[in-house]
Amino acid sequence: MLARKYDNYAWEEQQQTEVSQPVRRVKINTDPYRRLRSRLMIFAAVVLGTYLLTVFRSEAMVQYGNQLVNLQQQEAQLIDKNNELKIEVEQLKGPERIIGLAEQRLGMSVARSNIYVKAAGQKNPGNSFTVAAK
Repeated sequence: MLARKYDNYAWEEQQQTEVSQPVRRVKINTDPYRRLRSRLMIFAAVVLGTYLLTVFRSEAMVQYGNQLVNLQQQEAQLIDKNNELKIEVEQLKGPERIIGLAEQRLGMSVARSNIYVKAAGQKNPGNSFTVAAK
């Protein structure tokens, strides 16, 4: 019986020493692919973000291209209009028009003695205009 008591004593002592030590909980990895999935999700998000950025950028470039084409068309129209206006100004500045307006509206006539004609052969280099003969 003594041996049994000693045996119980040793057994109780062993249980107390085991209980007194802190129990470490080992984290069991229930999902071995969790890290891989999280990395794949991050990679997919980066790829999707890059794709969306590229789509928005290309849309902006198309809009700027359309605006450029419209401005070039408008420039061509304005250049044509400017050329037409230059021709009209030259026609309005012409001496025939001025003489016609002076004769019709003001009743003036051209004095033949005051007509100056540019000489073809320059005999006098200081004065290139000579009075026209009557």
